[in-house]
Amino acid sequence: MKMSLKYNFLLITTIAIYLYNSKLIFDKVYETSKIVIDELFHIPQGLAYCKGNFSYWDPKITTLPGLYLVSAATVGSYFPCTTYNLRLVNLIGSCFNLVLFSSMLKFIYGSHNESPLKIVLQALSLTLLPPLYFFSHVYYTDTLSLLFLLLFTRLCFVNKSNWLIFITGIGSVIMRQTNVVWVSMVLGHRLLTMLIRSSRVFGNRHLTKTTLNKRSVIARDIDASKLKRYYGISDVVVALKYHLSTCFTTVFKFISLSDWLIIIQQLSVLVSFMAFLYVNGSVVVGDKQAHKMTLHIPQLLYFLLFYGVFALPYVIKKSFSTLKLIFNNKLYVLLIAVIFALIVRYNTIAHPYLLADNRHYTFYIWNRWFGKYDFAIYATIPAYIFLLFNLYDNLKDQNCISFLLPYSVCLFLVLALQKLVDIRYFLVPYVILRLRFVRPSFNMVIGELVWYMLINVITFHLFFTKEIIWKDFNDIQRIIW
Repeated sequence: MKMSLKYNFLLITTIAIYLYNSKLIFDKVYETSKIVIDELFHIPQGLAYCKGNFSYWDPKITTLPGLYLVSAATVGSYFPCTTYNLRLVNLIGSCFNLVLFSSMLKFIYGSHNESPLKIVLQALSLTLLPPLYFFSHVYYTDTLSLLFLLLFTRLCFVNKSNWLIFITGIGSVIMRQTNVVWVSMVLGHRLLTMLIRSSRVFGNRHLTKTTLNKRSVIARDIDASKLKRYYGISDVVVALKYHLSTCFTTVFKFISLSDWLIIIQQLSVLVSFMAFLYVNGSVVVGDKQAHKMTLHIPQLLYFLLFYGVFALPYVIKKSFSTLKLIFNNKLYVLLIAVIFALIVRYNTIAHPYLLADNRHYTFYIWNRWFGKYDFAIYATIPAYIFLLFNLYDNLKDQNCISFLLPYSVCLFLVLALQKLVDIRYFLVPYVILRLRFVRPSFNMVIGELVWYMLINVITFHLFFTKEIIWKDFNDIQRIIW
């Protein structure tokens, strides 16, 4: 009881401090710029919905109207419809994200008596993840998109069959269409876990040398000695062999009514999205010509760079063991290097927006490195390899194939089919990975928090002080993520 009171006190205090300081930055952002890049489309759309005009739609907007519907339900019902209040929706939403991060970390750590302070500080760090934190101060979809996705995932953790799972799942997709991939990942994780666990039975001849008659009373009972905390790819193979030989009948024995109701809700979200896809003819709503699905595998490599920057304390901590891992797997390293070289040689793509828009950090990274030097795409390969092994090093001790396999497939679908390199695309995949890292020490938690605060100070300073003049715009432009 005392631990719970301490946790609640720390969480409420942290939220209050976070909101107070963020509101100061928020006001400075508003004072500096009334329109930030894509807000040129988002704010008029949000104002229209806020005022009850649901017939207006800007054809340049690519996402479904989740952000604007929330704005209409909150701001439109109780407050004046202004740019300031629309942006404030995201700042308030980021406070809910802090609560959800804390709740998820508390669930993940379970009964390990983790320090409440360490949990809350990690939740604060995730809320302060620099690109995510910046977009909590402007009228973009990222904050609420993540909020609904976190809420959906947290409800799935609870394993309750109320229809909030379906509602939050649909809500996350309405906020951003690509969230349907992460909804399917949660479903895939659940199904793969069921598939593996239900195969750990006495009658599985692929698992044990003892052969039982299929009609034996214990043939389909779980053999507790074969259960593990984390399973590998070989366990998936064993499970498939067993279930194919029994026509998957054993799986259904271990699916409860509550499980069925949750699975049905998750499937309903996917079916609803397929219906939208059929009617719309594309994942994006507007500006379809500029957002065509394109195979762009180097996006996965750019994600490794994102990981290297924002997980820097974890990268440094594992650096020596990563080098040892690389040294002990020279053949794999060589094979991966060849694969990466082929990928960057034949599949490096530069979207016109990336080359032309100097209001994003990616413009400068590309034009001063990848786009400037022919050798740059190859010279970065050693960094990709190191970060890939480092990421594996951070995940290998606390993860199961039932998570890693669906995650890897979903990561490919979300990133490798996007032509445009946009740092915002990396946010959800990174947050998911960060929640799966091995339990960090208190020094690591502090290091991560300080690192994020330092990056935020630098990036907000650049936003406030660096002015960019565009002839097509009356307002001064600013640099953002």
